[in-house]
Amino acid sequence: MASELCKTISVARLEKHKNLFLNYRNLQHFPLELLKDEGLQYLERLYMKRNSLTTLPENLAQKLPNLVELYLHSNNIVVVPEAIGSLIKLQCLDLSDNALEIVCPEIGRLRALRHLRLANNQLQFLPPAEKVEAFNLSFVS
Repeated sequence: MASELCKTISVARLEKHKNLFLNYRNLQHFPLELLKDEGLQYLERLYMKRNSLTTLPENLAQKLPNLVELYLHSNNIVVVPEAIGSLIKLQCLDLSDNALEIVCPEIGRLRALRHLRLANNQLQFLPPAEKVEAFNLSFVS
């Protein structure tokens, strides 16, 4: 499985794919291969639903700077790193069906964000309402 994953990511890097599907792979950790060297600079959409991820890397925005859509629903993510606020092109973020207890206020720095999905988490509180309204978000908890 690990070699198949590496091959998939290597092909995506070489062919400058804009979409990468890593759904249903039973991933427990974010694949380091995605963050290697310069990362996948051309990647715009990353699909990682129904894995077993618990965290996201701090350097996600650095290595995947052109992400427009990030689908992470149905994982076990507890915390979203503050660095998520640096994904300046991100328009859609799906974190539904995880184990989130809080949403970091850095989400408010995502000026392009239009759809934020947070259904079926263990949220204790949400970011301030003015941050949500300011970006015309579809904010579902």
